[in-house]
Amino acid sequence: MPGSLTPGPSRAHERMRRLGLPLLTLSGLLLVGYVTLSDTLEPVSVPLLCAGLACCFLGPALRYGMREDDRAHLGRERAGVITEYLGSPEFDVFDLWSARLALRVLTEEALADPDINRALAEERLKRDDVRRSLYADASLVGRIRIAQDRASGVPAPPSRSFTAGQYALLFLVAAGGVGYLTLMRAAWPLLPLPWHVVAVAGLVGVTALSARVVMRHMAGAQRGEPRPHPDLLRLGDRHAELIAELVVPAIHEFVRSHRSVRYGTKLVHTGDSALEGDGEVVVTAGTERLRRIIERAESGAVALAGSRGVGKTTAIEAVRDGKLRTAGLPPLVVMASAPANYEARDFVLHLHALICQTVIDRTSQALAPILPRTRGERRAALRRGAGALALVLACLGGALLLWGVPAARFAAELGRLGAAVAADLPSSAQVLWTGQPPSHVVALGLIALAAGLLAAFVVRAPLGGLIVVGARRRHRDLFELRRSALRQLSRTRFLQTHTTGWSGKLTLPLKGEAGRTWSTQRAEQQLTHPEVVEQLRLFAGESSRTLREHELIGRMVIAIDELDKIGEPEKAHQFVNDVKGIFGVPGCLFFVSVSDDAVLDFEQRGLGVRDAFDSAFSEMVRLEHFTLDESRQWVVSRVPGVTEQFCYLNHCLSGGLPRELRRYTVEMLDVAARDHEPGLATVTRALVGRDLASKIHALVGLLGTFAAEPEHVALTARLLAIRDTTGALELARMAEDLVGETVDTTVRPTDVVRWNAGCFTLFCATLLEVFDDSLGHESLTREFDQLALARRQMAAHPQLAWRRLADFRKARNLA
Repeated sequence: MPGSLTPGPSRAHERMRRLGLPLLTLSGLLLVGYVTLSDTLEPVSVPLLCAGLACCFLGPALRYGMREDDRAHLGRERAGVITEYLGSPEFDVFDLWSARLALRVLTEEALADPDINRALAEERLKRDDVRRSLYADASLVGRIRIAQDRASGVPAPPSRSFTAGQYALLFLVAAGGVGYLTLMRAAWPLLPLPWHVVAVAGLVGVTALSARVVMRHMAGAQRGEPRPHPDLLRLGDRHAELIAELVVPAIHEFVRSHRSVRYGTKLVHTGDSALEGDGEVVVTAGTERLRRIIERAESGAVALAGSRGVGKTTAIEAVRDGKLRTAGLPPLVVMASAPANYEARDFVLHLHALICQTVIDRTSQALAPILPRTRGERRAALRRGAGALALVLACLGGALLLWGVPAARFAAELGRLGAAVAADLPSSAQVLWTGQPPSHVVALGLIALAAGLLAAFVVRAPLGGLIVVGARRRHRDLFELRRSALRQLSRTRFLQTHTTGWSGKLTLPLKGEAGRTWSTQRAEQQLTHPEVVEQLRLFAGESSRTLREHELIGRMVIAIDELDKIGEPEKAHQFVNDVKGIFGVPGCLFFVSVSDDAVLDFEQRGLGVRDAFDSAFSEMVRLEHFTLDESRQWVVSRVPGVTEQFCYLNHCLSGGLPRELRRYTVEMLDVAARDHEPGLATVTRALVGRDLASKIHALVGLLGTFAAEPEHVALTARLLAIRDTTGALELARMAEDLVGETVDTTVRPTDVVRWNAGCFTLFCATLLEVFDDSLGHESLTREFDQLALARRQMAAHPQLAWRRLADFRKARNLA
């Protein structure tokens, strides 16, 4: 099989790319400028002009060719892989052979992605290893076979042999070759014999470069690259979807599992971090299930559960921002926060307004080229037109100055020159540069540029108008949806009042008057809650259907966040009862973040008791705390160069809770910003000391709410003594003393304080003893998960957390 990772360019190769080729191009420009500014076109000037133009062409062409070396290597590698499999003896079982062939084709297309190649190069991973891992994955082959069965009978999309960019590239190559031949033909009679050799060598170089560009970039021009027929792949129109849905995630998982592991007890921070949401999304079991629900569910309501800080909002935002990839078109996500105090009708109106605004933004983005211009866009167009007119006038003025004659004579000479050119086209066109002074040649170029600008302006306006009219007819329903969204957005915000009427007066003799006034006032009545719900359902369904028909979205996702922050469970149940009428809209999938109590209610369904959550939601997705590997992945993807010891420390301190993991990572970087390359022991003391002081402060405040008794005063003094203690062994002894004094947590509230303070103090002492500068990579085992689990259980079950800490200390031979 061909090579794995594209070798980096040598130092000389890189120096040539960065310095040599720009200098070659600059030399060509200087030669062209020198010849152009001379008074007459002498015989020796012609070869200099040819050499300058050749340098101007060769510099960018060679730089472009060097940049494409890696892509050519990828193409040859891909050809070798597919050709090898086409000759394999597995053709007897055609379905299995076709699925594996499709997997190879999809894998090679995914490996051509620059982002994936960059990730592989950063971790020094080989593409051959990626291939072997994916080809050996039976689940991938099975999922591709399922996709092939579903796509049977669906025709594959027609493939275009050439794209618009390839046509443009072909035109530029042809124009360069024709231009060189024309210039060579005009200068040939004036060249001495040695310069004939130079001109022919330049022609050979231009031809070779043109052939290289064409062979490399034209569709199907790579020699030896196989193109399996779509009927062999049997993927129908799901080719791109399967790459995004199956192959790319599998490659990312391979990179994550084979990521380079760094060990060390020095925190070296370069200052580059991605803690504000730009880092890699950690795909947990909960987020993976969330992705599958979005892909398969057309409608319904799903409860998103988990502890606070576990990442429910982050998961929804990842779907909205496209960081959590789903098969097919991305969904349109509308997010609303559930209020603590609310009126059901007002919240539904607020949600309706958010849907309207999101639809307006999405349709405006799709219709941006054909929407009526705003005032700012009209002003910008006027400024661009004024700039183009100024450029045209500048070109004409420059041409007049270069010609060196009065304006009237200048126009007459241009007329005569145009008549001479038009007399015998195309052979007569050479009079434009043959026998002309260089200044006249440059002046004619400026005139051609001005004429091109004027022609583009004259043609663009009516042609653009025709294109806009045709596009508006094709997207008439999108325009109607946008207008409907604007009307309904206004309706949800304002109460509309319309007043119409007329009045008249008649003047009678003897100064008498008679008059009458008619007035009608119509005030739109406030919609009731059922009417508001019905309006939202109709608009959401119509919006989803129209946007999906135009392939702008995959489906609409409406997320109601922060419902778990409603403190009283009765209020949360009442909120779900009030708004569940909007659920079940075709094409709309609802996500609602709920508390852990709601999870218990949902999981107890079928036991003879039905509540609001059981009847409202069709599925429940629970997001759990990070595992040790997931915490490591989160930290490593956001803090470059961090070692495993610090990843383990943050996981134990946070208990795997994503919000706390981020907080401890920020505090760790603050220590690194204050101290130069701090050691593991220094960072541990800073983080543990700050956490212990905060915990003791909270417990002392809790004791302050108790009655003023001698026992409470003594316990407060002991807690304050713990806060001022820094030695690990002394902290462990003080923790044991606190827990040893407990009697019954159900009778004495002070025992609850003792258990919490003692358990947390023992946890801090254990961290100080374990995470020191002598912690080596051989000591980093899965046992550290017990510390994270103890941290997680400490608030609700301190006795259980104490037993876990004791077992960990015993296994580590800690005093």
